[in-house]
Amino acid sequence: MMTRDEMTEIIAKCTALQVFDAPIDYDTEIVIDSFSFVWLQHLLEERFGFELEPPDSGVLETLNSARSVHRYLAKLSPDRFAAAD
Repeated sequence: MMTRDEMTEIIAKCTALQVFDAPIDYDTEIVIDSFSFVWLQHLLEERFGFELEPPDSGVLETLNSARSVHRYLAKLSPDRFAAAD
């Protein structure tokens, strides 16, 4: 199961082209754009064998932190992703 630290690490990689004043943590506000989402898909498949489908419209805007992405993934696949705290 993916840990909080692993989720934060993946989100940091997905948002590497964005400018932040400090390191990204679990609750740092981020923007997942289409490029970041494709990179997220790639990393989840590569590291966890999980194929993430593009979300319904409007969902992408709710993915604004590592915690929110973790919650989303836990809803999609609770057997692979522990509930986010």
